[in-house]
Amino acid sequence: MGKRIDQLIASLSEVFEGEPWYGESVMRKLENVSYIIGDKTCLPESHNVAQIVAHLISWKNFAIEKLRSNGSFNIKIDSKQDWPEVEVQSRKDWEDLKHELVVAQNDIYDFLKDKSDHFLDEKVAGRDYTYDFLLKGIIQHDIYHLGQIGLIQSQLKNQEKHSGVFKS
Repeated sequence: MGKRIDQLIASLSEVFEGEPWYGESVMRKLENVSYIIGDKTCLPESHNVAQIVAHLISWKNFAIEKLRSNGSFNIKIDSKQDWPEVEVQSRKDWEDLKHELVVAQNDIYDFLKDKSDHFLDEKVAGRDYTYDFLLKGIIQHDIYHLGQIGLIQSQLKNQEKHSGVFKS
């Protein structure tokens, strides 16, 4: 490994399960979201938290396929592959979905652990950008959707603050 790839792995980890400067990481935020609101949303026809988590999984799996040099793998924007249908009916469903997200993130770490800095400058199979660009995009994607999850959580918390759904 090299300095750049070590820094990239550290950034992936910080955003996903660490302590980023801006507040909660993805997993810390999801730990504070009850399965009861997994399928709720603030506005009709907007995505709920469970759908956002499934979407994050889809794009982490996209990154994994690209890391494995699968040039033919693609996700069409706004397709069912981009936004999979998911239902969270129980605490187990919610924990399973979060576990799937962790597995996808760990697959990225496992792939990168033996790579050198030079790897980051290589072109992604079937794309016109580098692995460095792809992996920084995964970080940005996590942060973007982390903000959405926080907004949904805060809006629903205001609507249901006396329902016992949210932890104090």
